[in-house]
Amino acid sequence: MELSATEKAAVEGILLGDVGIAGAEAIVRALKMRGLLVGAVLPKSPGAEKTGHFLDRFWDWRHSPYVREKLAVGQSIHKRYVEIMKARCRLYWRHISDIPVGEITVKDIRAHLCRLATLPQLVITSKKDADGKRIYERRMLKAETVNQIVRAATCALRWAYNNGLTSNDCFSGIRYCHVTPEKRHVMTMSQAAKLFSIPWDDDESKLANLTSACTGMRMGEVQALHLSDLGDDRIFVRHSWARLDGLKCPKNGSCREIMTPKPLISMLRRKAEKNPWFNECDPYIFWSPSKNKPGGGQKWNKSLKKSILKAGLDDCGTVTFHCWRHFFTTNMADNIDERKLQLETGHKSLDMLEHYAAHRSEEAMEELGLVSNRLFGRLVIPGLSPFSKNG
Repeated sequence: MELSATEKAAVEGILLGDVGIAGAEAIVRALKMRGLLVGAVLPKSPGAEKTGHFLDRFWDWRHSPYVREKLAVGQSIHKRYVEIMKARCRLYWRHISDIPVGEITVKDIRAHLCRLATLPQLVITSKKDADGKRIYERRMLKAETVNQIVRAATCALRWAYNNGLTSNDCFSGIRYCHVTPEKRHVMTMSQAAKLFSIPWDDDESKLANLTSACTGMRMGEVQALHLSDLGDDRIFVRHSWARLDGLKCPKNGSCREIMTPKPLISMLRRKAEKNPWFNECDPYIFWSPSKNKPGGGQKWNKSLKKSILKAGLDDCGTVTFHCWRHFFTTNMADNIDERKLQLETGHKSLDMLEHYAAHRSEEAMEELGLVSNRLFGRLVIPGLSPFSKNG
């Protein structure tokens, strides 16, 4: 394409003239104002940092300015989440790792989202090779997974834009994949009663699952239970456990009380009494070989799956430990006012329910206790069989 005399003179002036950084910045600004340039990166500017290096730094728990900001203002962010986002960036954004941050465009992001959504991608599996390394398989990603992978990059690039590292908006106007929520299987009360009436391969797993079924507690909240969290007729949910973060506040940041059948409280106390450090500290109820860590986690889910098969509940194959939260909420919702139920579940999706949840009354707690005993008492009684020697 032929250049005009004016254009040739401008190019020659840049190539042959004494143009410094300030001049280069002025030229870039002028070209952007004319709509002839979308983005440009000057040497040694913040936007010149390679995107791969920036994403690694952004999702590094110890060095991330984003993490420091979140924690400084009291917002919640957890090590496990940061670790997952970093892994997603490394696996799925490698093709832009050598491109300067300031050169990434919204077109790049959209194109890659389309590739993630329409083409098979490498996925790490639980399988291992002869050397003990995880095996990767190529398969289609779920829509929600695609969205999370894209957000792992756009969250960082948005922060870079807002903090002056780049003047390139490469995150606005992105159309994310439509996500159809998977329908969770919720056991019927009779199915749950059958499940808890049979012997399990692991008594601890049975008690943990029973606790969640009768209280709606999340797995991390059950793991975090200490002896001091047990009242005469209720459980105080004060903490949650996460593998990387350790003890932390429950989800949504607030403690709550759950009215609980007394036989279940007794079973939990007996479990705590078997903790080797029972007389040295406020013991975990579900303890592990380590004094300062609880037990449980994956083995509770595995034992649940085995027991479902053993009980012959063929249509419950997709049930996981977290499904007990839905089981509890579904059954309680049919028998109690939604505002009162909010006190026990800790859900805070509606502003008005958040407001009312802060003003509980003992009358409401007593009503919750009556309903809880009537609904879940039949699950607890079959579980009163003695623990095995391994506790």
